[in-house]
Amino acid sequence: MSGGVRSGKSHFAESLLSLQHQDSWVYWATGQACDPEMAERIACHKASRPCGVLTVEEGFRALLASGRLEEGDLGERPLLLDNLGFCVMELLDDEIEPWMDRFSTILARRKGMTVVVTDEVGFGGVALSELGRRFADRIGRWNQKLSREATQVYAVMMGCPIRLR
Repeated sequence: MSGGVRSGKSHFAESLLSLQHQDSWVYWATGQACDPEMAERIACHKASRPCGVLTVEEGFRALLASGRLEEGDLGERPLLLDNLGFCVMELLDDEIEPWMDRFSTILARRKGMTVVVTDEVGFGGVALSELGRRFADRIGRWNQKLSREATQVYAVMMGCPIRLR
C-alpha cells in the first residue's frame, strides 16, 4: 500500500483489514513522537483505530530481533505495518539489504496476512539533501522488492485506492 503524505493509505489499509478480520488484527505502529506535531499525528491515528485491535509500538530492529512476528499471536494474526518509511529512517545508517532480506523471509513465514503501508517517493523530484536522496533510494528499492513479492499491490492518491496488482 503506497501513497504520498495524507493520501489516505493508512485509512484504506485499516479498512481492508477491518472488513476481512474485524478487530482481530495487529497494528504495528512505527512512528516516533519526535516533536509535538508528530505526537498529535500519532494521537489522531490511535484514536481512529477500531476497538480491540492490538497495537504494537516497537522499533523495526527490536521487533524483528524478538522473533515475535513469526511466532504465536503476532505470527498468526493479520498484521498492518504502518509505516515502512519510519523503518527506513531507523535504518538509514545501516546497510539496508540485509534488513530487507530478513523482513521478506519473515513475511514469507508468517501465517497471518500482512499489509505494509509505505511512502511513495517516485512522483517527486530528486531530493535536495544527501539524506533525502539516501532515504528515497532506500525506500524506493524496498518498495520495489516488497511489491514483487506481494500478492496484492495498491497505490492510494487523494483517498482513492488504485489496485496495481
